[in-house]
Amino acid sequence: MSQTESKLKSLISFAIHKLEGATSSLMDGTPEEDFAELTTFTLGFARNLRNAGAPAPKDLKVKISQVLSPVWDLKTDQPGPRLTVPALHAALEEIITLLTSEDLSEEPPSDDVRPASLAAMSLQDAISYLWKLDEGNRLPWGDGFTYNLQNKGRLGADRCSEPLFNYVNLQHPFWSRPITKAYLALLDNYERETGKAEQVTAKEREEMSVFLDRLCETRVMQFTYEFLKEHGKDARTKHLRQPHDMQTLVSELWFAPYTRCRPNDSSGFEHVFVGEERHGKVIGLHNWIQFYLEEKKGKINYSGWVGKQDSDYNDDVHLVTVKFSWEDGADDEVEEKPMSTILCGSTVEFELAILTIVFLSGNQDGDNIFHLGSEKINVVCHPQRTRIGGAKIGTAYLEVAR
Repeated sequence: MSQTESKLKSLISFAIHKLEGATSSLMDGTPEEDFAELTTFTLGFARNLRNAGAPAPKDLKVKISQVLSPVWDLKTDQPGPRLTVPALHAALEEIITLLTSEDLSEEPPSDDVRPASLAAMSLQDAISYLWKLDEGNRLPWGDGFTYNLQNKGRLGADRCSEPLFNYVNLQHPFWSRPITKAYLALLDNYERETGKAEQVTAKEREEMSVFLDRLCETRVMQFTYEFLKEHGKDARTKHLRQPHDMQTLVSELWFAPYTRCRPNDSSGFEHVFVGEERHGKVIGLHNWIQFYLEEKKGKINYSGWVGKQDSDYNDDVHLVTVKFSWEDGADDEVEEKPMSTILCGSTVEFELAILTIVFLSGNQDGDNIFHLGSEKINVVCHPQRTRIGGAKIGTAYLEVAR
């Protein structure tokens, strides 16, 4: 089975799972209301199907189109004559059968992403293992970066004359890694202010696809997939049967748009890894790379450390909680954030892996206490509920445990 066909199977398997979870809500109103909701659901699926299947052979596209035609016309993006929940479910199952007519030829996972001890691992064990797997990829203290916390932040005051980061080595191999470059390409793709629906261009969609490909090639995300297959608590982890299923689930958790103030104005990734503004205040922004780059541009002004700080400066866990203001280039206003925690020097794949693994295996709405290196940390998660599908990432971040 080709990579494209594998992606298609993963997408359709996930669509079946979402359809099964949404069946009751798609059949609880008037016939007209139910049909309108099912049409919206199927339209979104069809658009994702076309994107994922663009590189597929022509004969496969024709066969898929023929299977779907009674419920959906892929050429006109209009409902077919027999669009119902049972008929759509049956069509999706038929496509799965079509795609699995060939044997999968995936290589077995390497020992480091599926260790012999996997079945006995706790969530704490998994987090420690993720950190170990990511050794050598992080930007190291000293040669890679240094920061200067200076003074404790105070309400309404800037008590620091210098930036937080006083040295970052931009020539370090960290910055040329494919996953880092793919992450950097995403940072200008979002409307900062909530209440404005995101308009995703073809270029931005391609950048998102490249990022997800690079992300799921990393060892930390491959291990996350293996651990969740074995220990995941969220019902969606029971549908993880091949690596591309993990990519589909990550996309759904982190990149699917949802309503924070208005429809499609936010996503988990934007909130955590880019940062947003709501009612004149900064929300999210828990990634050190984004913080540093905006500080380097002169848009972020660091104004002091707050709360409990990292207690061990001799390990490679550099977790800081900071106060800052962030200039909005759209209206030249400056918004403040009184507290945000960032894990300095970490890789974006490690942060996505630890936050995903905790969200799907731990407490989705509150605190999760663990140890990272010699530091006691709290992985805070809060879900964003949507009418169709499971919970998405509302916010998720690390902080020093109190």
